[in-house]
Amino acid sequence: MFKDHVKLAIKNLRHRMSRSLLTLLGIAIGIMAIISLMALGEGMQQAVTGELSSLSDVIVVSTGGGFFSTFGGGGGLSSEYFTDRDIATVERTPGVRDVSTQLSASALAEYNGKKTLVSLTGMDVLVMNLQYSSQRLEAGDFLNENDQNKIMIGYGIAHDTFDADVSVGGRIMINGKKFFVGGIFAKQGMSGFSSDSLLLMNQRDFKKLTGQSNISIIYLRVNDINDVEPIAVSIQDAINQNHGRKDFADATTMTSVLETVQSIIGILQLVLVAIASIALVVASIGIMNTMLTSVMERTREIGIMKAIGATNQDIMSIFIIEGILVSSIGGIVGIILGVFGSQALTVMLNNFMMMGDSSGLAPVITLISVVLAVTVSLIVGVLSSLYPAWKAARMSPIEAVRYE
Repeated sequence: MFKDHVKLAIKNLRHRMSRSLLTLLGIAIGIMAIISLMALGEGMQQAVTGELSSLSDVIVVSTGGGFFSTFGGGGGLSSEYFTDRDIATVERTPGVRDVSTQLSASALAEYNGKKTLVSLTGMDVLVMNLQYSSQRLEAGDFLNENDQNKIMIGYGIAHDTFDADVSVGGRIMINGKKFFVGGIFAKQGMSGFSSDSLLLMNQRDFKKLTGQSNISIIYLRVNDINDVEPIAVSIQDAINQNHGRKDFADATTMTSVLETVQSIIGILQLVLVAIASIALVVASIGIMNTMLTSVMERTREIGIMKAIGATNQDIMSIFIIEGILVSSIGGIVGIILGVFGSQALTVMLNNFMMMGDSSGLAPVITLISVVLAVTVSLIVGVLSSLYPAWKAARMSPIEAVRYE
C-alpha cells in the first residue's frame, strides 16, 4: 500500500512539473544558505584555531585597552609604557621564559619630498617574524637579525601615505636618518589585525633613532602550558602593584583570545543561520500553498479515490509523501548548491577583506551540518503538507465527485 502511495505521489509531481520545480527551488535556496553559512563559520573557527593554537603558551601584556587594542596593528601610540622594573618583575616570575618587548614612538618620516608623522614600532626580529609570519608580503622579505637601517612597512604606508609609491629598496628618511625598505606587507583592508599602517624596525635601530625605550607590549612564553592562566594573573597583579593601580596592565593568554574569538564567530554563525532560516520559512509556506492548490485541482480525483475505498489515512499519506518528496529533493539539491555557495562566499570574503589566500580560510562542511540540513528539509516537508493533507482527507466523497 505504501509503495502505491509513493508511486501516485511521484506521478502527481511529474504531472505538475513546473510547479513542483519552483517549490523545490525554494527549499533548495534555504538549505543552500544554511549549509554555506555553517561551512563558512566552521572554516573561520578552524582558521582561527590554526593561527592561535601554536601560541597557546604565549602571554601578551599590554597597557590600557588590552590585547585587542594593541595586537596586530603595531600597538599604536600610548601615553603609558612599561618600565624596566616591570620587565624585571616578569623575568623573575617562576615558569616564565623568552621575555621580549615591543617599543612604540612617533617620528617624522619623509619620502619623495613629503613629510608626515608616523608611528614606529620596534620589535625583536624573531618575535616580529613570528607575529607577522601568517601575513602575505606584497614585495621583499622579513627582516633578519643582521639587518641594519632596514624597515618593513604596511600597504598603507607604501601606497597611501606619501605622494609616490614606496618600493622595496626605497629610501625613507625617519627623523633625518636614512632607512631602506626591506619588505612591504600586502593589503589587509578590513581584516581584524591590519598591518596596513605598520612601520617596523628592529629594537636596536629603534633605540638609536629615538633614544627612547617606550615599552608598550611585553611578550613571554611559559614553560608549562598548564600554568599559563595563573602566571598571566600573577604578572598582571604584580605590574599593577608596581604602578599602584588595578587597571594599568592587562595580561592576555592566546588561549583566552582563542576562546573569545571562537565565541564571537559562533554567535555570528548562529545569527546568520537564523537569518538564512527565514528562506526556509518562506519555502514551507510555498509548499503549503502549492499543496492547497493541488488539493483544489484534484478535488474530483480525491472524491473518486474515496468512493472506491481509499481511507482518510490513504489520502493524507499521499499528500504528505508529496510534501516530503519535494522538500527532501530540495534539501539534497540545496546541499550540493551549498558546497559551491560556501566556496563562492569564501572567495568573496577574502577579496572583500583584501586577504587573498593568506587568511587560511576555507569552508568546512561537517557531517552535522549535512544531517541537520536533511532533517530540517524533511520536517519542513511534513509540517507544510499536514494541513493540505488533512483538508483533502476531510472531503466528502459525494461532494468531491460532484465538484467541477
